[in-house]
Amino acid sequence: MSKVKDMTVGKPINLMLRFSIPLLISNALQLLLVVADSAIIGRILGVYAFASIGAAASPHWLLFSAVLGLNQGFSTLIAQRFGAKDSDGLQKAFITSIYIAAVFSIIMAVVGVFVCRHLMELLQTPQELVDGSVIYLSWIWAGMPLMFGYNLLAMTLFALGDSKTPLRAMIVATIVNIAFNLILVFPFGIAGVAAATLIAQGAALAFCIWAIKKTGAFEGCGYKIDKNSVRPLLRLALPLGIRNAVVQVGGLVVQRYVNEFGTEFVAGIAAAKRMYSLLMIAGGAIEASIATFVAQNFGAKQLDRVKQGIKDGLKLVFGSVIIIMAVTLPLGRQILALLIDGDPAQISAVLDVGVVQLRFMTLGLPFLYLLFLYRAALQGLGNTFIPMISGFVELALRIISVVVLTQIWGYQGVLLSDPIAWPVALMLLLVAYMIVFRRLERMNRDENI
Repeated sequence: MSKVKDMTVGKPINLMLRFSIPLLISNALQLLLVVADSAIIGRILGVYAFASIGAAASPHWLLFSAVLGLNQGFSTLIAQRFGAKDSDGLQKAFITSIYIAAVFSIIMAVVGVFVCRHLMELLQTPQELVDGSVIYLSWIWAGMPLMFGYNLLAMTLFALGDSKTPLRAMIVATIVNIAFNLILVFPFGIAGVAAATLIAQGAALAFCIWAIKKTGAFEGCGYKIDKNSVRPLLRLALPLGIRNAVVQVGGLVVQRYVNEFGTEFVAGIAAAKRMYSLLMIAGGAIEASIATFVAQNFGAKQLDRVKQGIKDGLKLVFGSVIIIMAVTLPLGRQILALLIDGDPAQISAVLDVGVVQLRFMTLGLPFLYLLFLYRAALQGLGNTFIPMISGFVELALRIISVVVLTQIWGYQGVLLSDPIAWPVALMLLLVAYMIVFRRLERMNRDENI
């Protein structure tokens, strides 16, 4: 049974650790779904099929990241109202977020399926990879309502302080995904792998629906949309959705330049990005725990606990980064080699690219994790505008990197396009957090005079 967790009482670091560990495992399992798809394709269907999925990664993450951003905004308001003990407002925000999510998911599904081939051609994807990429995207984007629904309910549970139930849902999804991957990949190829992913998301969604009912937090809330909740939900959600989409537009620009260097280069970048996703799982868990902790305590008007939570979050950030770098830097090539199989000369060329890309990303990890922390803190405080601006900063720097640096250093400019943006975006978020928090402290003091 799902249990809600009030994070407005108790030692902050203990609360965040208990919240983060199940979420860390859940994120790892969610990425295992992606890695399993890639490994099955790479080792069973070959390098070209693997590169097709890699070429589709940036377009896929464009919509998926927008979904995550929107749901983060919805869950922020839910967490604030939960922390404020506003049961009526909590229920209204949840039901209204479902209606808004349904509209967005249907629009994304229809538009995504319609434009996917045009988009892959616009990105100058190597011709031998286009059909495989389009097949994968068409299936995945057609299932957008499943993806949107699962993530909305999972983040709602996070907002209530429950990170264990989404973990159980992801365990179910992982088992279902791997089973159907092995069943469907041989007769249907790339389409079978995509279909297995959708079946797994449907299973996770069904589990979360059951769990939400078991919380009792939304019992008797009805099914009527609350017009007064629409504006605050969109005020928080739209900037985060735009931020994530804008960052991924930078990914599309980078992918356009990646495609110029051929299939082996595309596959190498794809392998590094898969590993990079694994590097982010601890950061994602910390980001979610900080966002939930800050939002609940901000709703409860406990700014001193917010400040302590950020200090404890810094300990989690640096501890995680040290462990990840110690593993990834010496073992990167061996790990990437697990994803693909084929002609030894071709595999060697792929790994040469992937290892360098992974090394650059790993060295930039401290900046990225700190970016996650302060972005989540601002989000929890109800400020989603500055995180949106940071997305535009990342976009600008990624474009500058691939357009300018590739003229100077060739493919190295492509490899630097992600990590070069993180320190600048971090500085913007850090300064903004300090300004916003001090303003809130002054307002709190004035109210108590």
